[in-house]
Amino acid sequence: MDGDIRPLDPADPRQVAGHTLLGRLGSGGMGTVYLGADPVSGGRVAVKTIHPHLAGDPVYRRRFKDEAYLASRVASFCTARVLAHGEENGRPYLVTDYVGGISLHNRLVADGPLPPADLHGVAVGVASALAAIHAAGLVHRDLKPANVMLTLSGCRVIDFGIASGQDDADGADASGKVLGTPGWMAPEVLVGGPATPAADIFAWGCLIAHAGTGQMPIGGDPATLRTGDPDLSRLPEPLVPAVRSALAADPADRPTASDLLLALVEQPQPQPHVGGWPDADPAPRPHRPDAPAPSGRPSWEETDTKAFTPLGVADALSSTRTRLLAGIGAAAGTIVIGAVIAGLTQGKSDTPPAPSTPVPSTPTASATPPKRATVIKPGTQKPKHKPRHGKHKGKHKRG
Repeated sequence: MDGDIRPLDPADPRQVAGHTLLGRLGSGGMGTVYLGADPVSGGRVAVKTIHPHLAGDPVYRRRFKDEAYLASRVASFCTARVLAHGEENGRPYLVTDYVGGISLHNRLVADGPLPPADLHGVAVGVASALAAIHAAGLVHRDLKPANVMLTLSGCRVIDFGIASGQDDADGADASGKVLGTPGWMAPEVLVGGPATPAADIFAWGCLIAHAGTGQMPIGGDPATLRTGDPDLSRLPEPLVPAVRSALAADPADRPTASDLLLALVEQPQPQPHVGGWPDADPAPRPHRPDAPAPSGRPSWEETDTKAFTPLGVADALSSTRTRLLAGIGAAAGTIVIGAVIAGLTQGKSDTPPAPSTPVPSTPTASATPPKRATVIKPGTQKPKHKPRHGKHKGKHKRG
């Protein structure tokens, strides 16, 4: 599917390192990604270039180069394989496989929250990708719907622009700024703590809760850090235990990606209706309760990765099993993701209701926070983290 491809802007280049550019795939805080044609085979590739105004900044140039190196360390089944990288006319570029499909963000914009079977497939697919990423010794640090591609071969996690090694897990950069996308960041990272694999797990919990309900599970904004019990009341019941554990306030209480994946593939799951059998009646969509009316006009604009001052100084916080387990999870999710893509090519007469709450452009407080939420003002107190790294089975360790 080419639903995410847009025409080139007048200022866009028409060719990069011999690759003819055919359209725009997306643009973020560091660069723009284009659909290109390989100069030898003519096959489709993705070409990423750094923004012109950042091309002379040594910090961003280094980060762009690191992205190519880090992405090449990850198993290709769960991301876009790096084909080439270099510099042309003083502007760094990165060429990867073109991952055909649709971003989870655009799928949610078009059709609202995922039905249970599709949601379970996305949960398994993204967890398997995280297991492979963590097995490579990396932390993605920017997991969000715009960076998850739904393809016929399963979920792919893309954009390693701010990824880091697990031995270099400082939440802030050299300038003291925190890197990430507000609304999808773990609380310990938001206040300047380390970005460990547990931070990716927290983002996974936010992503699955949002994809299944249209709502962010925990509110917050740049001026306050809101903690408390997540609201998972509208999430399909089989996924609640996994998502709740992923959203634990203490990173040491969150499961590893491989533990999370194992729990997901072992539980019963709804069966999707793939279609293609002439005598089969269409499977009815599972009933979901009507969403409450939104308080304002929805805005589904993609949220850019940003650098901002942390809310406070966090205490230092603190393995994956193998790529084999990740591969099993990817295989388990492929059929379901294929059903999602197949459904997008058919009519939309049974389009589910739109989400009640949009993807936030900045973290926003929940209108009706569940139970009691604790608001932490910057400079008033530090989040309490229990120094229990390495104490319990399945918990994250640095290094």
